[in-house]
Amino acid sequence: MKILIDINHPAHVHYFKNFIKIMESKGHTFVITNRNSKIINQLLDKYQISHITRNIRPTKKSFFYTAKYLIGIIYACIKASLKEKPEMYVGFGSFPCTFTAFLFRKPVILLDDTEHNNASHSLNKPFQPIVLTPFYYKKELGTTQIYFNAYVEQLYLHSHYYQTKSTVLEELNLIETEYALVRFIAYDARHDSKVKPISEEFKKQIVLEISKKMKVIVSLESDNADEFYKPYQVFISPEKMHDIIANASFFVTEGATMASEAGILGVPYIYINPLQEVGNVIAQVNSYPEIASQTIDESNVMILLREKLDNSISTETKNKIRNQIESSTINPTQLLVWFVENYPESVQTLKDNSDYQYNFK
Repeated sequence: MKILIDINHPAHVHYFKNFIKIMESKGHTFVITNRNSKIINQLLDKYQISHITRNIRPTKKSFFYTAKYLIGIIYACIKASLKEKPEMYVGFGSFPCTFTAFLFRKPVILLDDTEHNNASHSLNKPFQPIVLTPFYYKKELGTTQIYFNAYVEQLYLHSHYYQTKSTVLEELNLIETEYALVRFIAYDARHDSKVKPISEEFKKQIVLEISKKMKVIVSLESDNADEFYKPYQVFISPEKMHDIIANASFFVTEGATMASEAGILGVPYIYINPLQEVGNVIAQVNSYPEIASQTIDESNVMILLREKLDNSISTETKNKIRNQIESSTINPTQLLVWFVENYPESVQTLKDNSDYQYNFK
């Protein structure tokens, strides 16, 4: 079977990389189209995934530029489909995959864990794609929605696929060095257009507060870095970021995906994005409050910072929490492989017996 996947975010590379390799080992083939992004291209090349690079995300936020970008993605999917003739489409909340699959009368299977991506949901709804959503997902997407008992981030951070390595610590001279990681994002996605992040001045206060007691590593999504951050920034290959997260004493981040990644690895974090109603973070805050917290109140952020600076967590405790999370969830990559290979019968199997998914541990 030939499958087309469109990649629109670096996280999507991680979501599908193990799925792609397993399916290829079974004889299936892939057509990958991807947004023209330095990090996305680096990741796809690093994992030796052949890909067709398409349009770049617009820097200007407006309906016109967003619509033009979306049309460009659809065009790229249609062009690749005419040439490669895929038999199925798979994506992450991807309307271009849904529309192109409809156009060519082929099946489409989507993953989704982003409740606030309303534009994508509205566009996809009339076409009724099969949508696999994690247990913490709060939005109802209709009769074609199927829940699975795992975090999306376990597609690549499940212990079956990922174990922490220390080589990156050697590269950065961090062996036996206690450090905190801070991640500030660019807010350039469509669903971030109305978000008002915390002030730049307070972001700097966070870095300075941590630096009083331990080393700070700052990761910036934007290329336009303030000179203030230069002494704290590190530049590493993007595929090594999970090792940086896993070995950190704690993590402060505006990104929900990276917050959830930290939680799955047992690393304490403070999520400081105004988008507070995010399912994966809420699930971790409720189930593992000893490591997961979220707030945008400046005084609360400082209280949480000082608590984490005064109470470092051991590697043993991190591993214990990671094991607890895995013991209560499934391996979503194994589920996805089975679901795609056995489609459409797999849809009815899970609808008739939701416990069937627990075969994939």
